[in-house]
Amino acid sequence: MAKQLPTDPQLMERTVVDLAAAALKNARSHLTSAQAVLDAKQWPKAFSFAALGLEEVGKAALCMMMLAMPPAVREDFRSDFEKAFTSHQVKAEFAHLVLGMVADAVPASLQQMLADVVVSARRTNAVKFSGLYVDYTDTGTLLLPDTVNESDARLMVTTATDALAASSFAESAVADPDVFLDFLDQWQNAVDFDALGRYFEATPEDELLTQLRTAAREDMLVPSMFQGTAFADLVAAADTVVMTTAGRTPRTSTEHACAPPEGRPSDTVAP
Repeated sequence: MAKQLPTDPQLMERTVVDLAAAALKNARSHLTSAQAVLDAKQWPKAFSFAALGLEEVGKAALCMMMLAMPPAVREDFRSDFEKAFTSHQVKAEFAHLVLGMVADAVPASLQQMLADVVVSARRTNAVKFSGLYVDYTDTGTLLLPDTVNESDARLMVTTATDALAASSFAESAVADPDVFLDFLDQWQNAVDFDALGRYFEATPEDELLTQLRTAAREDMLVPSMFQGTAFADLVAAADTVVMTTAGRTPRTSTEHACAPPEGRPSDTVAP
């Protein structure tokens, strides 16, 4: 049975913000556990703890997607959210989607990226369980956790680490729910969602994917259609509050748009 969100819209919104914050915090806890057992050379458990952390990142991404929706659309999405929230596979897919959006490798197409996300999530989920439990096949073959090897474990720990790094801005934002919800309300009031919907329909999928990946990788701000009439001022205000909370030096919207991603030279910025 799917879990149900509160029926009151404001309480639902606050609950989803709190869920995102708690999920990311728990993801870090799982990753700490994964690293500890990795150091102890317990490869199956290292993989499984890291995969659980990755799943929590996916849970937070699901929450952030719902929060970005207009209130009326959220209501329509409510049942889908509740089902996705309890699906290990779907939460892993959201986490791998986060990774796909920020990866250096440019996807061949949106459809190919989504297909890769599903395959990666399916494997993550299957190996996660095999690292936790003893099982058997219908032919009587035992399935033991020790089939998960060192390279699998190290790759999953790296994957979960990368997913958390890609979620750092969201993690900082939801750390102060009141500020974030106020920002979200102002942004939603500034965006013409009808025009945005027409923009989605008119823009080729691969071009839209490039724009969203560019924004996710912090190579530049999203196109003006996503911003709303007052978005630049809101971003500047959010940078001051949110990025300071995260211990980072605040930048203006213009600086944020022009500066290369931290830790990467400017000539590696994706097109």
